[in-house]
Amino acid sequence: MSNAKYYIKIKEKEIPVIIREYKHSYTLKIYFKGNILNISKPKRISKHSFEKFIKENEDNIYNQYMKILKLDSKDIKHWVNGEKFSYLGEDYTINVEEIDENKLKVKIDTENKKMLIKISEKLKDDERKENVDKAVKKLLKIQTDKYIEEKLPYWSKITNLSYTNYMIGDTTSKFGSCSPSKRKLYFSNRLIMLPTDKIDAIIVHELCHLKYKDHSKNFYNLVKEYIPNYQEIDKWLKTNSYKIMI
Repeated sequence: MSNAKYYIKIKEKEIPVIIREYKHSYTLKIYFKGNILNISKPKRISKHSFEKFIKENEDNIYNQYMKILKLDSKDIKHWVNGEKFSYLGEDYTINVEEIDENKLKVKIDTENKKMLIKISEKLKDDERKENVDKAVKKLLKIQTDKYIEEKLPYWSKITNLSYTNYMIGDTTSKFGSCSPSKRKLYFSNRLIMLPTDKIDAIIVHELCHLKYKDHSKNFYNLVKEYIPNYQEIDKWLKTNSYKIMI
């Protein structure tokens, strides 16, 4: 498999694209994760056929992209009172307290379903967002790591697929990835924002890549052995990828 990232221009928009080529894939697939168009492409498909496929789907791609841009403007957080934040698939209310100290604290209150932010009243709006963004991403990484640390060994035992280690990174274009040769797994720090059944499906998905590198029928059959409703979950993830934007 090889990945390439570039932009395609449709009408007035430059749309970011990631192309993944698979040796054993048979069909072209397109879907958005966040505002990035993902294309799964069999290696044997010619450049002409590929460009024809994109041309035939231009209107659909453009319309989806415009919808996502509207969602982005609505869902990207400005860290003000009353905003909603997704944590384990549930809406948490953001509660901001301005303090007369040069400090920033972000905390998840699971009992009351709130994200509590204490921040210096002296910060300007742009500094405020930048600083809170960093603090929230750090918190998400810690919480995602706790979940993965607990559930990855469990699913590894269930699937009988062993790994060497894993890493958590700040990514929105994909939920996870795998390096089969190193038996190493990678996960987005945003996973903790998703419902637990979706996180578990992503964990199993990446574990199964330790046996099958591609997205072949055998791969999906293996995933479905452990996550019978994987197809439904995969569709939900593609439709709701905007939920991990901050």
